[in-house]
Amino acid sequence: MISSPFYCDNCGAANRPQASFCYACGQPLHASSGKSTTTSTGLLSTNLLLKQRYRILGQIGKGGFGAVYRAMDIQFGNRLVAIKEMSQSNLSSQELVEATASFKREALLLAGLTHPNLPRIYEQFMDMGRWYLVMDFIEGETLEDFLEKQPGKKLSVEKTLEIGLQICNVLEYLHNRQPPIIFRDLKPANIMLTASGHIYLIDFGIARHFKPGQAKDTAALGSTGYAAPEQYGKSQTTQRADIYALGATLHQLLSGDDPSESPFRFAPLKLSGQPQQPALVRLQQLIMQMVDMDLNKRPASVSIIKQELQHISTQLLVSNTHPLPQGTLPTGIASIPPSYQPPTMPKLQRTSRSNKPQIQRQSNTRAVCSGHTSRVTAIAWSPKAAQLASASYDKTVRIWDATTGNNILQYRGHWDRVLALAWSPDSTRIASAGNDGTIQVWDATTGNALYTYRGHNLPVNTLAWSPDSLRIASGGEDKIIQVWEAANGTILYSYQGHTDSVYTLAWSPDGKRIASGADDKTVQVWSPFKAKSGFFTLLLNPSRSQFTYKGHTGRVHAVAWSPNGLRLASVSSDKTLQVWDSLTGKKYFIHRSSTSGLNAVAWSPDNRYVLSGGNDKMVQVWDIMTRHTAHTYRGHSGYITSLAWSPDGKLVASGSVDHTVQIWEPK
Repeated sequence: MISSPFYCDNCGAANRPQASFCYACGQPLHASSGKSTTTSTGLLSTNLLLKQRYRILGQIGKGGFGAVYRAMDIQFGNRLVAIKEMSQSNLSSQELVEATASFKREALLLAGLTHPNLPRIYEQFMDMGRWYLVMDFIEGETLEDFLEKQPGKKLSVEKTLEIGLQICNVLEYLHNRQPPIIFRDLKPANIMLTASGHIYLIDFGIARHFKPGQAKDTAALGSTGYAAPEQYGKSQTTQRADIYALGATLHQLLSGDDPSESPFRFAPLKLSGQPQQPALVRLQQLIMQMVDMDLNKRPASVSIIKQELQHISTQLLVSNTHPLPQGTLPTGIASIPPSYQPPTMPKLQRTSRSNKPQIQRQSNTRAVCSGHTSRVTAIAWSPKAAQLASASYDKTVRIWDATTGNNILQYRGHWDRVLALAWSPDSTRIASAGNDGTIQVWDATTGNALYTYRGHNLPVNTLAWSPDSLRIASGGEDKIIQVWEAANGTILYSYQGHTDSVYTLAWSPDGKRIASGADDKTVQVWSPFKAKSGFFTLLLNPSRSQFTYKGHTGRVHAVAWSPNGLRLASVSSDKTLQVWDSLTGKKYFIHRSSTSGLNAVAWSPDNRYVLSGGNDKMVQVWDIMTRHTAHTYRGHSGYITSLAWSPDGKLVASGSVDHTVQIWEPK
């Protein structure tokens, strides 16, 4: 749940809930000081419908400057959201202007940001004379609350590094914006932690843009113990103010010492376990440099800290696997300069494994794309057939040169297994989704994140772009398929025809229908549109499918439209490939595998051939006219998970549990 600090009614600074006086202005927090400390904030009742859209489910936090509610967005598939309400009943006219400006500033800052570790802002509005901010509801607890329940109120080195690297990722994103964004209030109370270990930065109330040439900040804002010295009016806060706060936070996670109880004083870290390990010594030195009073002695950027934490994490993994002899001490450990760049780790000698997948290159194999460290789950060709994208259990998406098999780009925006991906028909973007419940849209050239859609509360198994590149359809474990605007996530249609998890979907070539398959053993053909005066208009409410195909007796793993839109092909755990009429559902061709289930299917651009692949580790090319096998590809050493025919019809790509994507020429 979201917990809020207590905000000072006089200056708005965030204070600890048990504080009696504001650290910033010294005014009493819980007693009268010339103004009434009562507030009408937080009085929205359960089930109240705010703005005819948000049904209030309950209050989850409150402070002097506002309240936070958990609510349901009834116009967006009952999506859970958090709503911040700004208090103004005890503010003077000038204070109200300042508070409103701060509230709007938070909304404007977040509205332009898209990152997996940031909540997304959906709307800002005024209702009944009060300002509201609607954002992602994060199911979890603050890192501060989580620490309170840990032995000694501290975390292990491994858990601290995991959290620290995530914080580095989001701070790096903020600091690299133009102009850079300085968070200025990094602390455990402003970090949300989910059950899966994912973190979010919350409360951007005092975040600001860095302004070149400005001598100092206009106000001394921040949290005692975490705020850098320069945040108290001595100079303008830069990225190194956030580095100080990150250092203070990491110190607290490892030591259990609350920095607010002794500001600017950090005891030397004494990490338990194996203090003689060089990696632990480096970690201690790094953190102490981050909290140096002299900002020029701190590391120059979060990127440097991120690289060092990654290097330390790798060293610890190696040393835990191959520990130093008892009593061995590190030598030559020196201070880490602000511009430090970690050395490249030498490659470890791997012992041979008898069960290591052996790739048997076929005569028609044109390239083998190797780089994923776990099974490949999905592949997609670029519209121009020059590149290929693949997703994996290793939480990454890679882009490959289709001619050489060389890795061009690696996207690491997901924090759990990536299960689905699709290249936009206009060739500019890629959408990827997975166990983290998000669909992330990113630039296919640079890998920069553009938008994160969080309409599903559970893992997303499948997605597809509309042929005009304007919309995305996505489905997964929540049994619901959502159609939404690719540019901003505005939901357009929610289809709830399946009774179990959705595993596959595909748009028809004309963009008017969608076919979807699920664990309920059906393929359903339906339309998110309705005819209106010769045009097609998006429906706002679910309707029945045009028809349901019930030819399978097991989970439907994949479905594909023929390029001319006349037929559909589907494969299932029931070991069958079935080709059927897309308008009537009449069966045209059935292949029954005698050995194993089928996982993937794809059509050739000329409508002549269909690919199928499954647990027998083979890809079969079927001639639809003769209904016989035209070719069998046996290059993989693991189950076939995904298939794609290049847009020019010259090559086929196949992904497998053997960690590879293989590009080959169908004979």
